Amino acid sequence: MKHLKLFTALALTAAMTVSLAGCQGKAASSPDAGTQTAADSGETDSNGSASKEADAKAPADGQTVPSGGSEPFKVALMIGIGGLGDSGCNDSMLAGVEAAKADYGIEYQLVEPKEISEFEANFTDLSASGKYDLIIGGGFAGSWAALTARQHVENVLIVDKGPRDWGGLGGMSGGDMIVKQPEFAAKDLVEELVYYYDGLCEQDVLEEILNQSYERFKDYEKMGHEFARDDSGRLMSIPQRGLELMRYYFYHPYGKGGAHTTQILNAELQRLNVQRIGRIEITDLVKDGDAVSGAVGFHAQSGTPCLFRAKAVILAAHNGGWKGSYLLNTCAGEGAALAYGAGASLRNMEFIENWNVPKLFAWEGQTGMLPYGARFLNGEGEDFMRRYSPKLGAKADPHYNVRGMAFEVRAGRGPIYFDTSTMSPEGVEIMTPTGGWMKLNDTKLKELGIDFFKSKTEWMPQVLTSFGGTVADKDGWSGVPGLFVAGRARSVTPGVYMGGWDTCKTTTTGYIAGNSAGKYVSGLTSAPRFDDAHASGTLDATLSLLGKPGVYPKDVVRLMQELMAPMDVCILKTGKGLTRSLERLEDAKRNILPYMTAPEPHYLVKLVEARSMALITEMYLKASLMRKESRSGHYREDFPERHGDPAWIVIRDGHDGMDLRADPVPLDRYPVKPHRYYMDNFAFPKPSAI
Repeated sequence: MKHLKLFTALALTAAMTVSLAGCQGKAASSPDAGTQTAADSGETDSNGSASKEADAKAPADGQTVPSGGSEPFKVALMIGIGGLGDSGCNDSMLAGVEAAKADYGIEYQLVEPKEISEFEANFTDLSASGKYDLIIGGGFAGSWAALTARQHVENVLIVDKGPRDWGGLGGMSGGDMIVKQPEFAAKDLVEELVYYYDGLCEQDVLEEILNQSYERFKDYEKMGHEFARDDSGRLMSIPQRGLELMRYYFYHPYGKGGAHTTQILNAELQRLNVQRIGRIEITDLVKDGDAVSGAVGFHAQSGTPCLFRAKAVILAAHNGGWKGSYLLNTCAGEGAALAYGAGASLRNMEFIENWNVPKLFAWEGQTGMLPYGARFLNGEGEDFMRRYSPKLGAKADPHYNVRGMAFEVRAGRGPIYFDTSTMSPEGVEIMTPTGGWMKLNDTKLKELGIDFFKSKTEWMPQVLTSFGGTVADKDGWSGVPGLFVAGRARSVTPGVYMGGWDTCKTTTTGYIAGNSAGKYVSGLTSAPRFDDAHASGTLDATLSLLGKPGVYPKDVVRLMQELMAPMDVCILKTGKGLTRSLERLEDAKRNILPYMTAPEPHYLVKLVEARSMALITEMYLKASLMRKESRSGHYREDFPERHGDPAWIVIRDGHDGMDLRADPVPLDRYPVKPHRYYMDNFAFPKPSAI
């Protein structure tokens, strides 16, 4: 049965439903397409239940299920060890292939393993033809990269460690977007970003992002995304961080924007027959000499090894973070680890997202509420940011607000409260959630007698994610042949953040990287060589840690959080604090990390996350020590002033470990010369006054 396509239900709970979507397109139908993993035959949601979006689907209009030649198209259905007859997922899968048999004339073979050990043990290879653009990360950036690459190549595959089509972190966002509208000139917005970033600004890249933003904005509207407009039909926007030109346009109704963006992008992916697989943890990129030729990983529920051959890889996974409570527990550092391991350079690793969040619940939208009159108060009821910046107050970038919070608490004027009672009625109407997870929180708070918009709630700073990322040119190329980057995987932002900026960046850089990778693949005369033995050996190094006693990954994650949490490490940085954490990290690298193991595949994902988190922690500490100045989102209390012209700290894997160097910002070829600085709006206490 040379045309047999293996659809396996490898999840031990058998919570996967066969989908004919995996049968559409050349890669899934040609004899050399290889076997397919379980995740491509439908995916589960975050609770392990069958996703409705992944249920059996008929081919797109005008398309037929390919026969694979003169023989009928054949599939093998491997069900979970729970067996049949309980009206569960195994029965649903069988019903799906029975329907395909009736509707399309396929043949199938039912495989019923009795023991876990009987599941397919061989490496699966989804793209044996080597014709794929492989995209790692299924959020906004990965989706746009796939949609654009599909214009150039037939076979595009998205692999994500979360459930298929879940939308990444963008799915939990507000769906708001910064856009350069036609009445503005890109050069003026770039000048404002040079000011906002204190000179650490990649001007040509940012100009390209801004110029792309309006076309992508129009694409969203064509797809059905509704940005808020007033009664006259004019777009409504909210200025950001006291800036004149940077403003975001918000989704209507508020609270559902991220989920709706995910929905419309998934519909486009489905329409263009872009294949998507969920629950796959990618551990390493594979190279042929200097060029990337694919990736290896494993299924997060079954542990099934997976090899992916590809002519190009677009890295669209988040650079990483420390699993904060603010909806970000999936960000752990795999994006940085994959790029670093492939020989790419990273920068801005000393900049982190220190976010001010409610102490007892989650809430999205302070960047919209502050311009409408919300404010931060100290324990004495003072609008304390007026002390540090009379001009901007709390309407400043949140990282400056967090810095002010730290000084207030250290001075004994804590705790810190977020007061929404002073918001304008218009602001309350606009920012009140009408759906999604925020509506659930709002309802729960009201049940507890708390009206969020008529009270003050206690807030705190929290270390969330890294602002660093892979160095890339304006076309999204990493400098490593065949490797492109998009979204939060690439370095753009030096530690300050505007609402709606991530949607703008992920959308535009995804589009740019997809276009570049698609053209790159189209221009290749042959696929790079994929060494199966080497790839399998690389993956074995991780899979060999399964089922052995050792250190639990959660203990390493907790340690990394403890290393990052002290005030003199993450907010008011000092050489002493950074060195203290770095010394503890070096000890952990010798005595703890080598002994991490995982009892089963789910925890093997956590192990990969933990070691990636350790890597970005090391990068953060070393880069923060090297930057002996304060600039943008980086504040050294022992070096509180700027020093010289702006320069990036670049990190790559050297012969003797991590190599760090300073790369001056090329002001000689950039049109805007820094002459004003956002950080000069603030006057924080000097070390001698503390």
